Amino acid sequence: MRVERCMVEGLLLINKPPGVTSHDVVQVVRRKLGVQRVGHTGTLDPMAQGLLILLVGRATKDQQRLQAHEKTYEAVLRLGTQTDTGDAMGKPIRTAPVPPLDQNRITRVLASLKGPLAQRPPSYSAVKVKGRPAHWWARRHQPVTLPERLVHLSEVTLLQCTPETLTFRVHCSAGTYVRALAESIAEQLGTLGHLTSLVRLRVGDWRIEDARPLSWVEASSPDALVHVLQPLCPPNASSKG
Repeated sequence: MRVERCMVEGLLLINKPPGVTSHDVVQVVRRKLGVQRVGHTGTLDPMAQGLLILLVGRATKDQQRLQAHEKTYEAVLRLGTQTDTGDAMGKPIRTAPVPPLDQNRITRVLASLKGPLAQRPPSYSAVKVKGRPAHWWARRHQPVTLPERLVHLSEVTLLQCTPETLTFRVHCSAGTYVRALAESIAEQLGTLGHLTSLVRLRVGDWRIEDARPLSWVEASSPDALVHVLQPLCPPNASSKG
C-alpha cells in the first residue's frame, strides 16, 4: 500500500559524500518525498563525508535534542600549511616547516586534549552572526571572530602517521569543530596544518554502517525511502554513545 506523504516521519541515515552540503542532501530528500519538513541533526562541512541523520516529518520536533548527541570522527591532518577554511577546500594562507615527529610525542599531544576544551569556532562555520552563518560573512571578506565555547573530548586517538600527515579518531561533544582541533594539534606540534579528510562515523548510537549512500537515495522511489525510515530511538538506545 502506498504511504500517504502527510504520515511520513522518522529518521533517514545517509552516508554523505564529499563535495555536497548538508542542505543539498536535505533538498534531495524533500523533493523525493514531496515533504517540506526535513531537517538534520548536525551539519557536515562540504568537504566532510559520513553519517548525516535527516529528520522527516514530525521527527523535526526533536531536532534540538538529537543535535546534542556526542559524535565520532576520523580525520586526516596535513601538516605544514594552514588554509583560510581549515580544510582542503580553502586557500593556503600560511606555511611552516614540519619538525621531525615521533609517535610518542604525537600520542602525548593528543592525550593532553582529552577532557574539557575551550574552542573558538572557525570563521568559516554555520554559527549564526546577525542572522547569517559566519561563513556568509567570511566569503564576503568580512570575517567575524566568534566567541570561544566549551566542548568535551572523550577520546583522541592516533591511528596512523607519516612525516607530513596524521590520521586520528576523536569522540567529542556536540558543537566541536574538528577543523579547529586539527589546527590546535598542528600548533602544539610546532607547525601549521589543515584537514584533508573528515568522516563522521557515529552520532549517539547511530552508526555509519547503517547509513544509505546518497546515490541510493537519489535512485530510489519515494516508497523505498519511507520503508527505511527509522524511529527516533535507535536499536541500542540504552547504551552510551
